[in-house]
Amino acid sequence: MLRSVLVALLVFLAFADAKTCKYDSSGFQSHWRFANNSIMLQFMNTDIKNNHWTGIGFGDDKNNMVGVFFMVSNNQVAVRTGSTTEHGPPTFSQNGTNSGPQIGTQSLLYFPEDKTMNAVVQIPIQFAGRNLQSCQKWRWIKSGKIENGQLTRNSKSPKDKKVCPMECN
Repeated sequence: MLRSVLVALLVFLAFADAKTCKYDSSGFQSHWRFANNSIMLQFMNTDIKNNHWTGIGFGDDKNNMVGVFFMVSNNQVAVRTGSTTEHGPPTFSQNGTNSGPQIGTQSLLYFPEDKTMNAVVQIPIQFAGRNLQSCQKWRWIKSGKIENGQLTRNSKSPKDKKVCPMECN
């Protein structure tokens, strides 16, 4: 109950002033809106275990996506940006910091008893060489394991949807 109230409050606060788009599919719930040259994204994976990663990729080419990735380790969530292919694990910069532009993190939560991860992030429209303001495929990546600190390939094909953020407002 407390988890539901907390998640609802976070989503309400993040999206109070604009109409939002949404995507619901088995294991995912996402809401987003375009405002102030960025996309405010609420990303929820409702079936992710500890020591796994998940994320969302952007781009029409499934073999060359940029994205925002969430790692659940020790029941904590970390967020990074990078690139990936349809099944490959994300690639980050060599120095261990985020590659590409910085994203704003509003909230990162993991509920181990429910295997639910929820994040609210702000992504700049010009993101890693892509203009997210234009229509393109977004891909919700189910999960991959984290073994000895290394991310493995995701086991299922990502769920995708053609998204036009400007049409949500």
